[in-house]
Amino acid sequence: VLVLASNSLPKHHTDALVPWDLAALEPYQPQYLAGFRAEGYQVELRDAFGDARDQMDRIIARDVRFDIGGDRQRIHQIETQVSDVTFKHLLLPIWTAAYKFRGESYRFVVNARTGRVSGERPYSAWKIAIAVILGLLVAGTVGYIAAMNEMQSF
Repeated sequence: VLVLASNSLPKHHTDALVPWDLAALEPYQPQYLAGFRAEGYQVELRDAFGDARDQMDRIIARDVRFDIGGDRQRIHQIETQVSDVTFKHLLLPIWTAAYKFRGESYRFVVNARTGRVSGERPYSAWKIAIAVILGLLVAGTVGYIAAMNEMQSF
């Protein structure tokens, strides 16, 4: 179970960088970081275990619901027990960057292994409004043509 041990990166951005190629993990060597700034862990082990446990509990609850099946289930209690708990600190290759656009700062992160990107971006309100209006016009035109064809078939 991977737990983000950084407080400086938004969790919703880093969660979007999966999958990680954990089978290709290498033992740490200082030259991997030569010329790069790296961040050490900022989350205490006890807190990280709590986050990991929350992730595991959500997956277990989902699996229990799936195994029961049906539209609705009544699950009053789920008891789980963990054993042989271990941990490893991992350095995963994430590039972070920020840019300014019209005075606003936007951050993004990149999975340096897969190239997957997650972050913030500016939205253009007038472009969104035009797209919605065009979509409504197209839907209205298609509906009108369909109604006219329906009337001609009578």
